Amino acid sequence: MNYRFALVTAVLISGITGCQSYQRLPLQLDDYSRQWAERPLDVESIQSYAASLSDSGEPHAPFDSSDGLSLFEAEAVALHFNPRLRLTRAAAEVPLASAKEAGWWPDPQFEVTVLRFVDRGEKARFKLDGPSIDGINAGGLESTPLGIRRDGSDFIDDPWIVGAGLSITIPISGRLAVEKDLRWSQYSAAWRRILVSEWELVTELRAAWLKWSSSTERLRITRDYIEQLETIAEMTVQLVAAGEMKPTEGRLLKIELARRRTETLSFEHEEQQNRLTLLSLMGLAPSSPVSFQPQLSIDLVGLPVENLRDELVKYHPQIKSAEADYEAAEQQLRLEIRRQYPDLNIGPSYSLDEGFSRFGLGLGLPIPLWNRNRQAIAEAVAAREAARVRAEAVVENVLSAFAQVELRLKYASQRRNALLETVAPLVEKQVEDSRTLLNLGEVDVLLLRDALTGSLDTKVELLDAALAKGRAANELQQMLRPRWFTPSRVDKQENN
Repeated sequence: MNYRFALVTAVLISGITGCQSYQRLPLQLDDYSRQWAERPLDVESIQSYAASLSDSGEPHAPFDSSDGLSLFEAEAVALHFNPRLRLTRAAAEVPLASAKEAGWWPDPQFEVTVLRFVDRGEKARFKLDGPSIDGINAGGLESTPLGIRRDGSDFIDDPWIVGAGLSITIPISGRLAVEKDLRWSQYSAAWRRILVSEWELVTELRAAWLKWSSSTERLRITRDYIEQLETIAEMTVQLVAAGEMKPTEGRLLKIELARRRTETLSFEHEEQQNRLTLLSLMGLAPSSPVSFQPQLSIDLVGLPVENLRDELVKYHPQIKSAEADYEAAEQQLRLEIRRQYPDLNIGPSYSLDEGFSRFGLGLGLPIPLWNRNRQAIAEAVAAREAARVRAEAVVENVLSAFAQVELRLKYASQRRNALLETVAPLVEKQVEDSRTLLNLGEVDVLLLRDALTGSLDTKVELLDAALAKGRAANELQQMLRPRWFTPSRVDKQENN
């Protein structure tokens, strides 16, 4: 009996020792906040990441932040450090881990039952019987002599009943293979969400970069305008003192100069706010000393008009993500259908009853008669239909957004061309003529001021048109030619 219990204990211990152990990993947010504020950029991981992005065929200089980050270098930093993107990537590790460990057979189940008789009966007793005559037969008189005799009893010597069984589930339904396909499809959907996040991040970063570059340029041309006004203001002081200009006219220039200086404060605040937005998108601390290189345009790769719709539906990240979600819903329904079919439970059993050993084999097979996984199948069918409708809605939204971006790009290009071809030449001609008259001694300071103001307003309008065109070109470029930055872990394993 002790030997049997020792054997069972050894089997249980061998199974338990193969299990993983828990180890607590505490958060250290104070240390992380300090490391984040001191995050370096010229490190090997960023440089190698930037080099991998340049494999797309676009020529780029090596990563170097000492001369200020270019837009391409900022993309590499953002794709490496952006907190929202890192969270999406970390979340994708969950279905990946599930997919890697999917398809295992269920663990065998070992059961032991131990019973003991509460009422064991009475033990055998001995008693003294006197002589007795039992009867007469053919041989003569039959009698029982005097003696000590055993009194019969139903006492149970071995009161223990021990039963042991091992149950193994054999997945003859094939659901484990389907479950593995489901987990990998869920990982593929999660990976597509990473690509969508990267696509959205790059689009947002480029738009923010254009906005920061525009605010920087607007601040520069405003300061140039103020310097020119200051020169004119010095002239007006002399003209008013000489009596060649009314004090009220000279005061108009002072008012304009004060108003523009106040406006410059607003532009400086906007430029600093746009800079903080860029740092946030790149996952850098607000106190980071890194500088940026302005860029006011986005190169647009031209495609034949007849291929635009096909290219859009074929490559747009949101559409590809919706397709991956639909495939995951399809695999989920496939798994629920497969779960209708039973798996075989089989295993040996052993029992010890009143000292008698028995050995047998048990079989179990559920009968799909009433339940048949109806609820889960109905939910999976509805989920697949919802995924289909969502994919169709994404296509509609993408095509509608594409038409709007095309219209915005067309209008911004027309507006910018009109300003360059008609308004800008006239304004520059007016400034040039005013300066010529001033050099000839024909003093009209207010006319020169109005000409300079018109030149500034025209430059600002050109800047706004360039910003609108750059944003539209950015969205259109990302729609038609998105770049996949993060390879799936499956692709990495296949390429190694």
